[in-house]
Amino acid sequence: MLKKGERWGKKVEYIRNWTKVNETYVQRGIYLLDLEWVENWDKELEEMNKGKRGAPFKFPNSLINLQAIWTQYHSYRVAEGMTICLVEFANLPCSNDYSTIFRRVIKLETKLPAPKSKEISVSTDGTGMKIGMTGEYLEDKYGDGRRKFIKVVVSGDPYNKDALKVEVSLEGEGDSEPDIAQKHMQELINEGQEINEFFGDGLLDTHKLFDFCDMKKIDPKIKIRKNAVVNEDGSWKRNMEIKKYKKLGYKKWAKEKRYGRRWTGTEGIFSAVKMIYSERVRAKSIENKCAEVHRRFWAYQTIKRYAEEKIAKKYSL
Repeated sequence: MLKKGERWGKKVEYIRNWTKVNETYVQRGIYLLDLEWVENWDKELEEMNKGKRGAPFKFPNSLINLQAIWTQYHSYRVAEGMTICLVEFANLPCSNDYSTIFRRVIKLETKLPAPKSKEISVSTDGTGMKIGMTGEYLEDKYGDGRRKFIKVVVSGDPYNKDALKVEVSLEGEGDSEPDIAQKHMQELINEGQEINEFFGDGLLDTHKLFDFCDMKKIDPKIKIRKNAVVNEDGSWKRNMEIKKYKKLGYKKWAKEKRYGRRWTGTEGIFSAVKMIYSERVRAKSIENKCAEVHRRFWAYQTIKRYAEEKIAKKYSL
């Protein structure tokens, strides 16, 4: 019989500081009602309206950013009701109606926060978001038989678990995943980032992408296709990786390359976004559907970064 405080099996050593992790998740909730920005309401509006032609802005972007994240959980009318309550109980200067919220939110620039460090790793992969709120039965009975999805390609940092770049398009449209991966990495390099390594699945096994990694001095950790053969007219970097892959076999190659690390830079982010905000979109037009999906990843990364910065500040004091 076990004594008090004892447990079966081996002693577990936790690599995470669970107190800190728990506080980080709590901070994500605080973001939804953090109104520190209200103190700069007039100053922000003054900056926004400087040199503006036409009717001036009446509501600062800080409010619209917050409402954009609220609308990932609730409707625009609910966001209006929440804003009215903040006017009454939190000294918010004034509130906007749901149509104003909608017009501002759909035009909102949702650029993801920049990486925290200059040197990063990148992992790219794609997933799908369901195009409507109806279930499969209703789609079968009343739909037009075209069950298209919203295609999402994300490039993330597998070590910091941050979404770095997001590309959204209707299924069957837009660029291919290898082209998007190259585009994302080039954008990050143009923004001053140094990419050390790139992770990708077999769909990204292309001569062009290997050549790009070679040119930019990025270590490619891309899974080689089973039917891959050395092509003397193709990428020499890919040819070297094919020889290495065939010599080691998948398991040894994956262990040496730490290939499994790519999951935290893509699949982990996909899972979190879909669990928090759902994988179905509410917007009506295709353009707004794609924009809504992009806002979900922006909202996830914005709140995540907010919480991390709050916790880092607290523990550095």
